[in-house]
Amino acid sequence: MEKINGVSFEEYAAACGNLAQGMPEETLLQILGLEKPVWDETLDKWNVRLGDLMTEDMNYATKYGELFANPKAGRFAGNTTAATAEELLHLAPDFETYQKIFWHQSVAAEHGVDPVSVLESYGIDIGKWGVLNMHYISYQNNLLDHTKPDYAEKYEHFTQVQDKWRSHFEGHYADQKSDLSGDINF
Repeated sequence: MEKINGVSFEEYAAACGNLAQGMPEETLLQILGLEKPVWDETLDKWNVRLGDLMTEDMNYATKYGELFANPKAGRFAGNTTAATAEELLHLAPDFETYQKIFWHQSVAAEHGVDPVSVLESYGIDIGKWGVLNMHYISYQNNLLDHTKPDYAEKYEHFTQVQDKWRSHFEGHYADQKSDLSGDINF
C-alpha cells in the first residue's frame, strides 16, 4: 500500500490510536523519525486519503478502527504505550458495565453534556474507550449471531440491558434541557 512521507496506512492508524491513548507526540515523532511539520502534513493527507479509501471500500473504516484500538502496527509494534482490551477490562469488566457507560455518555450528550467528561468520570479516556468499544462490539456481534440456536434469548438479554441503562440515564437527565444554540449571536 501507498505511504505518505514514509508512513503507511497501518502506521497512520496506529499513530492516531497511540496519540488517543496518551502517547506524547514527541515519542510518536521519534518512532516515525519525522519532524512535527512533516507529521502534521502526513496526518492531514492521510485524513483526506482515509475519506477517499472509505468511499471506495468501507472495509478501510473497519481496519482503521481495529488499528486505532490496537495500535501495535508497523514501527509501533514494539513501541506503544497503548493498552490492550484485556488490560482495560477492569474499567468495564462485563457487557452490563459497558452498556451502562455507553448509555450514560450517549444520553448525556443528547442533553448537552460532554460525553468525554462522562467517560473520564469512569476513568476512561477516548483512546481506552475505543479499545473497549472494539472489544464489546466483537462480543455483541457474537452475542447476536442469528444463526445460533439461542439467538432469541440472547437478543432478549441484550435488549433488556440496553433498555435498562438507556431508561436509567434518560430519567437521570430528564430535568436537564440542552440549549446548544444559547451562545450563538447573529
